[in-house]
Amino acid sequence: MESSAFRLRPYQPSDFETLLRIDQACFPRGIAYGRQEMKYYLRSEGARCLIAEADGQMAGFILIEQSAEFAHIITLDVLETYRRRSIGSALLEAAEKAATQQGAPRMVLETATTNKPAIALWKKHGYREIVTIADYYGPGLDAYEMHKTLRHSPEGN
Repeated sequence: MESSAFRLRPYQPSDFETLLRIDQACFPRGIAYGRQEMKYYLRSEGARCLIAEADGQMAGFILIEQSAEFAHIITLDVLETYRRRSIGSALLEAAEKAATQQGAPRMVLETATTNKPAIALWKKHGYREIVTIADYYGPGLDAYEMHKTLRHSPEGN
């Protein structure tokens, strides 16, 4: 279906305000990142952000931070209008591929224990719950820490 077409591209600094609005639309106050937090993650060493565009506008993004030990998904956001079009899966797969190419042995993330659609997406892509982190998002708002081992091809890095 033509309306479900989208493309992925690297983040540009001019995307910042839209990126911030998307995060605030996707998550409740207190969980969504504030301006300074978002800037911090985007500027951190090992940061990588991919943007998904659909219908001529930004539909979502993934932000990861990578070290030698692992790649960490900071956030994966897709506007509600664009959900269920495989945009989240495409962003995740592209981030995993990039992390693998840079030698990350695994990907980690945190997700709210109450966010059933996100948990289903993570599990669909091979992530598993490692531990529950009490009060991660605030009092009574727990998170799962989830991990996935990334596969490296023999011709590799």
